[in-house]
Amino acid sequence: MLISDFTVSYGKSTRQLFSQMLSNVISKAYPDADIPMEKITASISGQKQAHGDISSSISFMLAKKVGKAPKDIAKSVAEAIEARSPIMKVENENGYINAYFDVKEYSKNVLAEILEKEKEGASSNLGSGKKALVEFPSVNPSKPWHIGHLRNALLGDSIANIMERCGYKVERDDYIEDLGLQIAESIWGYMNLSDTPDKKFDQWLGEQYVKVNKLMKEKDISGEINGILKNMENLDTKESKLAREVSEKCVDAQYQTAFNYGISHDLRIWESDIVRAKLLEAAIDVGMKKGVLHKESEGKYAGCIVVDLEKMKEVEMDFKNPAEDTKVLIRSNGTATYSAKDLAFHMWKFGLLKDEFHYSATDRKQRNGKQLFTTAEKGNEGSFGNTDIAVNVIGSAQRYSQLILKALFSLMGYPEQAKNIMHVAYGEVALESGSLSGRSGGWIGEGKSFTADSLMDEAKNKVREKVAESSRKTKGDIDDNTANVIAAGAIKFEFLKIAPEKILTFSWDKALDFGGNSGPYCMYMYTRAGRIIEKAGIGIPSPEKVDYSGVDSSAEFGLIKLLSESSDILEKACAEYRPNVITDYLIDVSSSFSKFYETSPVLNSGKLLDARVTLVAATMSVIKDMLRLLGIDVVDRM
Repeated sequence: MLISDFTVSYGKSTRQLFSQMLSNVISKAYPDADIPMEKITASISGQKQAHGDISSSISFMLAKKVGKAPKDIAKSVAEAIEARSPIMKVENENGYINAYFDVKEYSKNVLAEILEKEKEGASSNLGSGKKALVEFPSVNPSKPWHIGHLRNALLGDSIANIMERCGYKVERDDYIEDLGLQIAESIWGYMNLSDTPDKKFDQWLGEQYVKVNKLMKEKDISGEINGILKNMENLDTKESKLAREVSEKCVDAQYQTAFNYGISHDLRIWESDIVRAKLLEAAIDVGMKKGVLHKESEGKYAGCIVVDLEKMKEVEMDFKNPAEDTKVLIRSNGTATYSAKDLAFHMWKFGLLKDEFHYSATDRKQRNGKQLFTTAEKGNEGSFGNTDIAVNVIGSAQRYSQLILKALFSLMGYPEQAKNIMHVAYGEVALESGSLSGRSGGWIGEGKSFTADSLMDEAKNKVREKVAESSRKTKGDIDDNTANVIAAGAIKFEFLKIAPEKILTFSWDKALDFGGNSGPYCMYMYTRAGRIIEKAGIGIPSPEKVDYSGVDSSAEFGLIKLLSESSDILEKACAEYRPNVITDYLIDVSSSFSKFYETSPVLNSGKLLDARVTLVAATMSVIKDMLRLLGIDVVDRM
């Protein structure tokens, strides 16, 4: 069997073969049990060497259907299966059906596949033919990114990377709310406070914003701010034009932060351009014509355009016990609520409204080499939106509003689109030394700035100290690029290794632990592998010509089996929108590699040298590839 024969990864094709073997025997021996193939496949898992290379627990499911003991079923099924390469034998043990691989053949094909596909890396056709629009981080243009915003951005960037690798055509969008109350408060400060920008603009504007909020507690300026807010919504006013100008300066500064973390986008979408394109009016018109939205004529909602939340219970199963009985989309004074704007924006995302945007190219150079576009007052037509899946990376606190959005889509006759609005909810973020709050200025902190910029600066310093400690160098011996790459990798890995919905408390000790469970640890294993290959002095052998007959069945073959799972891990991370699936796998691979080179010498391995160097090269390839999905680079020396 040649690598070119595979339509899926070799590891997956072997598991599929085992599933088919089981299915063939079960369908003949127990025809009335009606066990579908997907149940058989789901019953298969990797096992320790003593209990098979892979194992199925399907006998326990069958036992309930046919009234026999699992161990008796496992025995009869295992005995009836005819081994087929690369599965060398099948045995039963305590109700489990265990398959053992032909070590030589399996090793050859796994390592050859990894090295032949090194440039492409792990892959999947899970999203083939589909488009995914990933929206992140959508930070208000009134402050610098704090570390909560950074978690949003890193999740969005890595999810986009993962989906792209799974065959989706991915569009990375950033929605910028330049007409909200926070912007009106910032504009009041810009117009009335005497300060002039003397630092990175988003940092300066954020400090102004904090000053305005402190002043509001001492002096009633709400009338002036509300006047600015109202005038901002008329796009011909000086307040509106100033808001856009200031917001653009702030976002440009925020994108300096994004680019420092290697984060890229395809499109910036401005709220003021949504107003200009009249998408809101079009969306409300559709909702009114379909009878989902209506205008109240009396009571406390008189003059408002609303939706009855009782109707939503009928179409959205998760929408239970709403906090209100009516949801307002357009207030009586004609201003739109968040839900109304979100409805219009998502109807555009799915191509349900005519694209009236104008698009203009920016002069920003991005890490991924792609051109960054922005919606604009004047510009050209574009091919944005019109997606199959909308992935929204938004804090857990927004779950209610996301349910309202999905319910509105279902009520308006778009159930398929409603199913494909994916809310990636993430929990709060804090440093071990404190919490964050944009309005109170908690991101500034007590003598310390908890911004994404300051986090990176501090990480670089700590990396220099840590590497100098371990390598007997001085801090000045570590070049800027190495410090930058390790610092960014440490931060990204620490932020992404926690499941999105969980609260994240960032720890320097954990993030910079070169001994395990961190980005630098995985990066170090990559450089360690590179040094081993360098010292071996034979280059990387052609995998198909290597003799794998001496590969043992413990740490060495365990690592090979683990490497064979990379494409499966990619698919799992994509299907669940969880980059932490990748970080968990990277830690496993790095730990297994460490165990391998401690127990299986490479440089003094005699006739096994070619096989072991090939395995080291494949491990390097997988570690680099998985880190790349997280947006993390590698260095040759640490």
